[in-house]
Amino acid sequence: MSTTTIAITNDDSAWLYIKEALEGKYDNKVIELNFDNWPLFNINVKGERYCSTMTAPLMKSLVELQGHLYRVYAEVVYGKDAKSLTAKERAALEIVFKIEEGSSNVGADLSGFFAELGKHAMEKMTGKQVVAVVLGAAALWMTSSSYDSYIKGEQATLAEKNRHEIALKLISQQPQLLQIQNEQVATYTNILKSVPDATQVTLNDTVMSKEQVAVITKQERKTTELQKIDGKYLVTSLKMKDDRYRIDVRSMFDEKIFSADLFKGHLNTAEMDMITKAFTTEEPINLNIIGRIRGDIVTTASIMSIRTEENEIVMVDTMAPSVIPET
Repeated sequence: MSTTTIAITNDDSAWLYIKEALEGKYDNKVIELNFDNWPLFNINVKGERYCSTMTAPLMKSLVELQGHLYRVYAEVVYGKDAKSLTAKERAALEIVFKIEEGSSNVGADLSGFFAELGKHAMEKMTGKQVVAVVLGAAALWMTSSSYDSYIKGEQATLAEKNRHEIALKLISQQPQLLQIQNEQVATYTNILKSVPDATQVTLNDTVMSKEQVAVITKQERKTTELQKIDGKYLVTSLKMKDDRYRIDVRSMFDEKIFSADLFKGHLNTAEMDMITKAFTTEEPINLNIIGRIRGDIVTTASIMSIRTEENEIVMVDTMAPSVIPET
């Protein structure tokens, strides 16, 4: 079987290929991923202590970033923890941080790491899995660095909303990305925590003031996790928004009440009729839901699909964590 090479140069191309993979385009193909100067990590810190200098806490947080990448590789390639990696593998996966002269701008090209990950993943995975898991991890890495939702609130662009939808489908089909993404978000949050006295921080493309960094790190002190909370629900309210439906549900498993988004066009007409019927008849319906959980509270949630009684899914208490910064 011939090998198909996919070149990834930016976020847009990454999400396009992921969308195609989720639609089944690469099911019967051998895929080789070619990362071209993407993804990139960059942080610029401004403040009295940050001029051609780097503090010990910031250095430590960057070392932890490297450690996270080792764990990603071990999980995807071996299904084990990073202790299983050899010294040779660690050397091949090591990233190089560059510090610009006269500033506290630190950058690293992660394309080599993800190329190495893709090369070894293709020995064990189908073409669809390589694109979804390897390219998905890279794309979600860039997503996890964006705290725009803290800054812009609900003013998300159509492209951002589309990526959110694709990301939810991705982690629904590839649950191993949940734990990987949780660590990615935690890694970036730890970097922000390491520079509490900075007057401004630019993390990749997101510029944050001192006040905004304080808000983000404070909100993340109590961890939020993206969990699968599939189960039987009673639909108590159905409201229409510009691009989505806001549906209030009550769990028949533990009586938990929360709101879930359902983007327009995500379900077909027959499935929407099932939700409407569940609401009007006040009969429970089996739903596949992914939600962000803080403690016992569901802070945000999205409905992914509907299950029939024959395929009912038992409620899952805990899986793993976050993909999109909470709005």
